[in-house]
Amino acid sequence: MRAPIAQKAPVDTVDLGDGRRVRLLDTLGKGGTSTTYRGLLESPSGVARLVALKLFAPVSSEEMADVCALARRTAVRGAAIRHPNIVELHEFGVWRTQPFFVTELVDGVSVQTLLDRYAGRGQRLPLDLALFIAAETAEALSGARTAKDHRGVQIGMLHLGLGPRKVLLGFRGEVKVTDFETAIAAAASSSIRSLRAVARRTATMAPEVARGGECDARSDVFSLGLLLRELFVGPRFARGIEDAEAVQLARDGFVEPFAFQPHLPEALAQVIARALEIEPSDRYPNATSLAFDLRRIALAMGASDGRIFLRRTLDREFGSDASEITAERPYATFGELERGRTANDHELHERRDGRERAERADRVDRESK
Repeated sequence: MRAPIAQKAPVDTVDLGDGRRVRLLDTLGKGGTSTTYRGLLESPSGVARLVALKLFAPVSSEEMADVCALARRTAVRGAAIRHPNIVELHEFGVWRTQPFFVTELVDGVSVQTLLDRYAGRGQRLPLDLALFIAAETAEALSGARTAKDHRGVQIGMLHLGLGPRKVLLGFRGEVKVTDFETAIAAAASSSIRSLRAVARRTATMAPEVARGGECDARSDVFSLGLLLRELFVGPRFARGIEDAEAVQLARDGFVEPFAFQPHLPEALAQVIARALEIEPSDRYPNATSLAFDLRRIALAMGASDGRIFLRRTLDREFGSDASEITAERPYATFGELERGRTANDHELHERRDGRERAERADRVDRESK
């Protein structure tokens, strides 16, 4: 059975207009700025499908216009992206003073959940599996930057909040990144400015983003570098660090140095180091070039498509029931195949003899008449 990762939510229905609605089923996750629900999107025609609904914290009347404008801009840009490694964004709205997004539902767990499962046993992810997740995540960032809208204009979308909770692993072996640019809308609301929420958010950001400065594709490269470090080495900061100190260190661009020399290919260690340069000009120019280097390292290691390995890992760790529901037919031995062929041949001979007897009888009957 699948691990119980959902909790019951209040019975509520979010109206989307035109007779469409999302019926909230259960809670998938809750953070400092929003709660994500599993929902059923229903239309007047009777068509229904499962979706995810991300509901932000209530917004005051003074902040409503600014927060909604930012969220709407994110929704318009995000809805234009179609990429296999990006969670699709379907709808934006406001419900009871709370902005929300309706998105594709990924049946699986986050990278953070998988990392926690391995850390609980004192282990790290297998190198080839971590490399596959990293490369797919880089492809998502690249896809968001290069996607075009319906007019053919490049969107150039950033994430600006990438972290292990924002990368989802589907039970079918897919890797999908969610919440592009939602950190911008969240930061505009004073209702989520607790120190812990700020520390948690800035811990995954490039220093220029954490300071509220100018950002570009290289800012997402830094966040991806932090994710690489967590996948292959460990978290950015030492355990038990105070929230105020974490915020200041994030703004300074500090990353905890390796306490030991991890067993990493030298080329991979160089990729991580370059992605985590404090000066943007010293980093990779974009996620596309970083993704290319990750794929090159994977090929040099002889690592193949990791989807099947990710699927089997999730099935083992979380009992995802990702395998086919019908039992596989066991392989037959050579003797069984031979016996089966003999039985089939005998049946074919019986059918042919029966047809020949019936034809002879019919012919004799016609001649006698």
